[in-house]
Amino acid sequence: MEINKENFYTAYFIDNERKTIEILLKHPDMKSGNVKVMPHVIEYDEKHPDCQSLLKICPLDDLHENTWNKKRVEREDFIAQVKSIAENDGLLKDFSTKGDVEMYKFILDFLTTDKQEHLDKLFSFKIFLFEQDVVKNYKIENVKSEIRKAKTPIEALKVYIKIWEESKKTTN
Repeated sequence: MEINKENFYTAYFIDNERKTIEILLKHPDMKSGNVKVMPHVIEYDEKHPDCQSLLKICPLDDLHENTWNKKRVEREDFIAQVKSIAENDGLLKDFSTKGDVEMYKFILDFLTTDKQEHLDKLFSFKIFLFEQDVVKNYKIENVKSEIRKAKTPIEALKVYIKIWEESKKTTN
């Protein structure tokens, strides 16, 4: 499949390793006269002609941003579904006083242990940090990329705090 400006719709990484890209391409449907969007999966390999064509239309930074946005929307949809199910089944807890202590324990556990369950949530936590205005408005890209590269929740939080502290200095 040829990738060009006319048939390109969007593209994003579909794996955590950032080695596989799904490209959505527009194709005219001759029967209905409508346009269909079809997925096309390629390996991220800057030497491959398909990848080169894609990167001319959608630079690497845009590809990363598209991926973050897609994951953010997927996460929001997932949370809404889980919350709806929990409310319907009467499982949603009210975090008040006693619940606060449980929440604090969970936060500390999340930030300070290397449990696989927490590392699995790391990607969502990074997305959450990138959605914060203080990070969105921060201009130093290599510092923001430290959040992306963080291997644990506490590493990501440390970078967030660094950005937050620097932004407080510039606003005061």
